[in-house]
Amino acid sequence: MLNFGVEYLRRKVTFLEEEVGLGKDEVVNVIIRCPLALGMSVENNIAPKVRYLVVDVGLGREGAVKVITRCPQVLGYSVENNIAPTVRYLEEEMGLGKEGAAKVIFKFPSLLGYSVDNNLRPTVEFLAEEAGAGHEGAADIILSSPSLLGLSIERNLRPTLHFLLEKFPGTSGVQAINLSTHSLAGKFVPRVRLPERHGMTGRFSASIIATYTTVKFCEKVGITTEEYDAEVARCKMDHEKRYPSLAGAAADAGAADKVGDWVAVVMDNAIASNKIGAATRHAERRAKLMAAKNSV
Repeated sequence: MLNFGVEYLRRKVTFLEEEVGLGKDEVVNVIIRCPLALGMSVENNIAPKVRYLVVDVGLGREGAVKVITRCPQVLGYSVENNIAPTVRYLEEEMGLGKEGAAKVIFKFPSLLGYSVDNNLRPTVEFLAEEAGAGHEGAADIILSSPSLLGLSIERNLRPTLHFLLEKFPGTSGVQAINLSTHSLAGKFVPRVRLPERHGMTGRFSASIIATYTTVKFCEKVGITTEEYDAEVARCKMDHEKRYPSLAGAAADAGAADKVGDWVAVVMDNAIASNKIGAATRHAERRAKLMAAKNSV
């Protein structure tokens, strides 16, 4: 249970504002999204972690502030068990060097919480081998689109790769992977099925399908947005049937979304009133809620 005195909390808020450089709104965001930070020692935990991001990772003061703002959970990650192993993997095994690793982390800070063995390395090996990018090509892909490291191989990357290679024969594995940040069931499958149904097979390239807005795509195919939305819904249902594990994940995501929505409302209210103390109390409630959820 989080139960801290005003002075104890004030020291943390002051450090985040004056030493780290966060604004009041950003401090509220950190408290809401990473309530564990309230229980961390400034001297023994938060300050060394910020210095590590600034100096060892090479983000600089401004870069570290943006990383913490985008992903406050970074403050809850262990340097020894999470951050340092990831940095070493990016710099040494992937060959990105300090500058390249810092760019990847800056773009996608959530990866600092990922397992090297269970997530990062398997994904990079998939890109290098199955997608045919090779080691250097995989490194270039991650430099360009680091969010790919957050996608499941089985549920996203491999199905998207196979689908695009099958439906667009002129597409290379690397091109297909670079398009994998777009939804397979929510974009590619319906945007292939609908033209096929209207006698327009092969009319559009994969890259054009990915970049068209919904309205423009519907105009090109000659359908209504209602028809499009209905097809997207069918494609998503088909995808869940093919990958049944997604159903459970979707349920969990739904529960998480409800918590997230609740937290967002709290955060907006806290920011509007500019009361750090109010945000802290809400963070305490969220921590209790998550603890209860995890104990079930």
